[in-house]
Amino acid sequence: MALSRRALISGTAAGAGLAALAPAPPAAAGGPPVVSVASRNSVFTRSGAGPLYWNIYGWAFPHNAPIPEAEWQANIDWLARDFAPHGYRMACTDGWIEGSSRTTEHGYVVSYNDSWTHDWAYWARYLEDRGMRLGVYYNPLWVHKAAVADRGKTVVGRPDVRIADLVVEGDFFASDIGGDSLYWIDVTKDGAKEYVQGYVRYFKDLGVPYLRVDFLSWYEDGRDLGLGRVNRPHGRDNYLTALGWMSEAAGEDMELSLVMPHLYQHGEAEIHHGDMARINADADRGGWDRLSGGRQDWQNLWPNWFNPFSGFTGYADRSGRGQLILDGDFLRLHTFADDDERRTCITLMTIAGSPLTIADTHADIAGHGWAYTNPEVLALHRQGLVGKPYFRNGTSYADDPSSRDTERWAGQLPDGSWAIALFNRSDAPATRSLDLAALGIEGTAKVRDVWQHEDLGELSTVSAELPAHGCLFATVTPSDRSRYQAAFAAWGGGAGFANSLPGHEAMGYVRIAGEHQSVTFTVDAPRTGTYRLGMRYQGDRAARLTLDAERPDHTVVSTPRSVNFRATGGTWATLHGEIRLAEGENLITLIRADGDTGAVALNHIDVTAGTLK
Repeated sequence: MALSRRALISGTAAGAGLAALAPAPPAAAGGPPVVSVASRNSVFTRSGAGPLYWNIYGWAFPHNAPIPEAEWQANIDWLARDFAPHGYRMACTDGWIEGSSRTTEHGYVVSYNDSWTHDWAYWARYLEDRGMRLGVYYNPLWVHKAAVADRGKTVVGRPDVRIADLVVEGDFFASDIGGDSLYWIDVTKDGAKEYVQGYVRYFKDLGVPYLRVDFLSWYEDGRDLGLGRVNRPHGRDNYLTALGWMSEAAGEDMELSLVMPHLYQHGEAEIHHGDMARINADADRGGWDRLSGGRQDWQNLWPNWFNPFSGFTGYADRSGRGQLILDGDFLRLHTFADDDERRTCITLMTIAGSPLTIADTHADIAGHGWAYTNPEVLALHRQGLVGKPYFRNGTSYADDPSSRDTERWAGQLPDGSWAIALFNRSDAPATRSLDLAALGIEGTAKVRDVWQHEDLGELSTVSAELPAHGCLFATVTPSDRSRYQAAFAAWGGGAGFANSLPGHEAMGYVRIAGEHQSVTFTVDAPRTGTYRLGMRYQGDRAARLTLDAERPDHTVVSTPRSVNFRATGGTWATLHGEIRLAEGENLITLIRADGDTGAVALNHIDVTAGTLK
């Protein structure tokens, strides 16, 4: 992350005694601020929402078997015809992989299943010829027992290390429940790093942009909620080592989806090393119970929350640009009871920034494909929408389920407009509403129902009578779209929501107090140039933080600049300055970088055209 050296040269501050935005310190004083980011911060997470794709789960789960190659092809052809034109341009394998025993000289599987005639490379080309990509489900910590048994298999780049040297006898993927086809790699062994990173690069070299890495909780401590002990625990340190290797090998060319992680310490390891993490139980049979029902409280092992409503809500402070994509798992729309439930399913996944993953098949989708292809919904997804539930206070949702409202959501778009979603999770009709003042909108704004393609008028409160399991998904366009609310931005490094200070605007504000804590706003600039920037904040003492701006692809727009905040004496004040932005999307980040001091409560920023006078 970085900000232009010219970014905030000067300015006046509202409120007595506030300093202008300061220039970067000279080299003699230590040079520009050092910006360390407390996340993987890849191009994938910086783009916002997860990918659009199709997955084989909807065939493999009901049959409890690997998908036949002919069925895989039939679904790809259907995807290419009916969904790729709408953006679903990837087909991904899933589990049931124990039957893939044929490997390269370095122990890497050559196809999804031994019964398949064609290998990964063939299917990568087949998809590419149809304008699509191949996604792969596999854990680089696995090695098939056939590769271990073949003493001629050696580690890539290490002809002195046999694959058999990387495992411990009996350390199977699921040894306590009969899963002895796959070994776990022992990451403490010489050559283990080359094997794991070589696996990631093996798929990258095949043109695979997306790797789903499963059963991470089983690797870390060998425990499963329903099954108990499933295999030997490998420990936190080895888990961190393995994730770090994968992240390094994936780089910016491969999106890492972390599946079944325990997410200990509120996802601390996963946000550093992955792009995406599952936050709820498997889709299983689908339907309303998997979307909204089941266990509603938190537990300290996977799945922390059972359903996506709870999982998205509980991890909303970890999502957003540059942070973690929250994965609500696969969508099987034909399993829902009615169209109200189908709209709710797609709306929830979209407002939370989840991938939209079709797991219906060409044989069972029936007439429900319309819910995947609504152009107004997909337009919000393309803009990188990642919303948040309504926060009532700053208490952890795991500790206090009343601290956040799973039925009222909002997210701000790069152009300053909004998307809101109201849900009725109950089994009877009910009214849900949201005052636009919660978004910091004064007066009224234009509201449009994106499912019904209907303008609802100029409103100050959005309210709807919803059927059981129904929703309203709407866009909100205020007359002034220059203000971006911190409470709906991306919070990094543990920066936290609060609303206890009187006089704040919107739902609340974000407190930046600890090292590497940050708030990132996504701002769509109409043209490249210098813009006026105002930051509304409150601080008990003087603070120095760092401000920067980049494009989502990491292109530097402005290099890091120190920002000096004076104490406000218990009132809200606005610090004014200038910042250079590039045409299109800019990620503007305020962070407590290395060497910075103090803390501020940040309410919002204003970005307007023109320079200070």
